[in-house]
Order: sequence, then structure tokens, then C-alpha cells
Amino acid sequence: MFTRLLIRYKFHLLIGLLLLVATYVKASTYVEVGDDVYDILERLEAEGVIKSALLTTRPLSRKEVIRLIREAEENSQGRSEVVLAQIRLLRDKFKYEMDGTKFIKPVETVRARYIKADKRPSELSYNNDGDDYKDGSNFRVDFSSRAELGWFSFYMKPEFRYSDSDEDLIMDKIYGVADVWGWELEVGADSQWWGPGYHGSLLLSNNPEPLTMIKLTNSRPVLLPWVFKNLGLFKFTGFITRLEDERVIPEPLFWGMRVNLKPSPYIEFGLQRTALFGGEGRSESLSTWWDSFTGSGENEPNGAGDQRAGYDVKLNLPLDVQPVQLYIESDGEDESGGLPSKWAYLYGVYFPRVLSYDRIGLRAEYATNHVSGSPNVWYNHAIYQSGYTYKDRIIGHHMGTDSRDMFMEASYHIPEHDGKVALSYDEKEHNLSGDINEKKNEFCLSADFGLTESIKAKASYGYGKIKDVDNISGNNENINTVVLELRYDF
Repeated sequence: MFTRLLIRYKFHLLIGLLLLVATYVKASTYVEVGDDVYDILERLEAEGVIKSALLTTRPLSRKEVIRLIREAEENSQGRSEVVLAQIRLLRDKFKYEMDGTKFIKPVETVRARYIKADKRPSELSYNNDGDDYKDGSNFRVDFSSRAELGWFSFYMKPEFRYSDSDEDLIMDKIYGVADVWGWELEVGADSQWWGPGYHGSLLLSNNPEPLTMIKLTNSRPVLLPWVFKNLGLFKFTGFITRLEDERVIPEPLFWGMRVNLKPSPYIEFGLQRTALFGGEGRSESLSTWWDSFTGSGENEPNGAGDQRAGYDVKLNLPLDVQPVQLYIESDGEDESGGLPSKWAYLYGVYFPRVLSYDRIGLRAEYATNHVSGSPNVWYNHAIYQSGYTYKDRIIGHHMGTDSRDMFMEASYHIPEHDGKVALSYDEKEHNLSGDINEKKNEFCLSADFGLTESIKAKASYGYGKIKDVDNISGNNENINTVVLELRYDF
């Protein structure tokens, strides 16, 4: 009963818990998972300007980003003008908090978006905190409010959503953070992203709505004591939440933990695990908790539940002629003999520049969760039949089950004007175990620019061509999506 009360959306009680345990240290809110700040940090890491970043577990706290900005400034001598401009851009974005000043901003940013979509707009709508566009015109207006009080920080972002068919006022994100002896305790609704993937993540992404959770992580990377210091920089993240009521098994518990290790500036490892168990009519006893933690009882009628685990590796080669990042994520869907099985894979390569062309970046990524002989095993479960979803959105990679996804992007950066132009191509294929496979080809052109110091504009056009929709031969559709956005920072 205590767990149920704690996880539910009774935010005044959760804030009370944070106030109780907080000590007089500096807590910090987070940079949202989809923020452009991460693109710049990845570029600086790939160039070798930042060496101590652990960027594969997001979001990062704002004080951690400030630490990385200072590190970049220390290593900026002799770098190109584009790299120097990106460092200056980061400093400008965080200039009001670089000195650790306490403040309350009732309104920090205001953002308005217009989305024109047709046919099946959800096919081009993913990794956006669960926002499902409707056929026709869609309007979104949100603002963010933030307080950095030293011992406690708070963030919220309400949003008004209007479409031709409905309208809604939601609280997109709302959470509080306390720094307790070097550990960040976060309580509230927020998104996470685990792994080095750019276009998708196998276990945890911002594809669904933010989860209302309790999360614990060390506030910045540390060295472990004794011989374990040879493992390099260490970061732990763990969370627990309870999923929604409208499921085959209502309100199951969902938890996860992730460890990052960086033994050198050139390589980073991640180990991760997530699991569903309990829920209405199922055991949540201490022994069931233990079985879920140890990976026992997968697919057993009275077992702990639905489990996934895996690893990822990111290799950073900041070569003078051509820097490059290579990465892989691999996770098992089920347990066999105490170890993960039925593996899915994600591979990626990132060029922060092309030889001496500093403004051009290239990226390619491929993911698949097709398991030969086990059709549709990924993100599905015999007992938890609502699957690995939250409010009908996949919690991991948006490609869904028994699928593959190939993504490529070319980008042109204009950091002097907080700008970027990108052209991307995405190819998805579903139902790989079946005779007929739905296949989607998606093209997207996007651009964003800082019009003034406080105003930024974004625009994108997406076109999708879907063949054999819902795996029905000859059922073809074309989709168009236009997004216009204007943001004001106070």
C-alpha cells in the first residue's frame, strides 16, 4: 500500500518527502532529453574537447552540463572556430546559473507549435514524450517554470494541446530534485533515455509520456574506491514507477537500473536492466521483488514478470584528420539460464565533421529486434499482454516488435546563430517473421535558427511512404507532416 501511495500522482506528498531528506547542498533540475544541448555535447566529446562526459544516460543535471562546459573551455585552445562557437553557445544558454546563484523563474520559456498532419500522423510522430498528433491541424502551447534553491530544485511544464478533434490541458513534466550527500533524488514525472542511440533506444526512451517515478542517481561521475577505481568514471541510475490503470493487468510496477563506466576518454560502457512485475491480482511480496531483481520466473504463471537486460559500448576516436564515434547496444528480451536471451541490436556511427568541413555532420544507425524462430517476441509478453508500453506507446525503440530500422542524417551547423539544418532518411520494416511486411520510407528536412538572443524558430517537413499498411498487400499510403515552432526564453 505504501508503494502504491508513493508512486501515484500526489505531488504534494512527494515534495514533502524531498524536503524531509534534503540537506544544504546544491540540487539541480535536468536538461530535457530532446534538447539541442546534447547534440553540442556529443560533438565536443567526439572532437576530444570533453573527456569525462557520460552522455549515454539522460537527462543530465544542469550542474553537470555546467561542469562539462567548463571542461570544454579548458580544452578549447587551438580548436576550430566552429567548436569555439559551440562552446560559447553553451555558455550563453547557461550564463545565468554558471555561478550557482539561487533563483525562481515562474516562467522560463514559452513555446508555441503548429503541426499539420494527414492520414496516419502517428507514423511520423515518435520520441516526443508521447504526443500523438491528429489528422489535420494541431496546436501546442507550453511554458516551463523552474526553481534552483540550492538544497532543492523544482521544474514543471504544463501544455495546452488542441487538435481538430479534441483539446486537452496536461502537465507534461513536473518533478522535484534533492541532492542528498552526492546523490540526486528525483520524484515526479520526467523522461529518460538509456543508451548511445540517437534515433532510438532499445530499453528506455522518450517515446512514451514521461513516467511518474522515484529516481536515484549520483549527481556527477565518480571514481570508485580501492581497486575498482580502475573501472574509471562510474554513474548509477535506478528508478521505480507504476504504470497506468488501463492495461490487461492494471498498474504493474516497472523498475530499472543502469550503470555507466568510462575507464578512459575513448570508451564508455553501459549495463542496464528493466522489469515489470506485480500489478492488480499479482504478487508484490519481498520474494517477488527478489525474483524480479535476480531475473527469476520469466514467463511463469506466478513468476516475477517481464524482464529485459543488456549492455552498450561507445568508442570515441577523436582523430585530428577525421574524428568518429562508433557504438552498439544489445539487449535480451527474455531470461534463459539466468542470462538474457532473444537479443536485439542497435549499431551506430557518428562523424561530428567531415575532414576539414567543420559544419557538416553525418550519422547512420541500424536497429533490429527480429529474433529468428520467435516472431513478435520483443516488447510483448504472455502474461503482461499490454506489452512494454506506457499509454499505448513503446517504452523503448519506436520501431515496435519484429522490426528493423535504418536511419541516416546529414546536418549543417551554424552555432553563431544557434542554428542547424538537417536532412534525414528513415526506413522501417515490420512483421519480419511474416509473409507480408509493412515498410515505411521517411524523409525529413528540418531547420532551426536563433532569431534573437531570446527567440528561436524551428521548422520541419516530413514525408512518409508506407507500403502494405498493417501487413495488408496493396494497402499503401503517403503521409505529410509540417511542424512550425517558436520559442521565447526569458
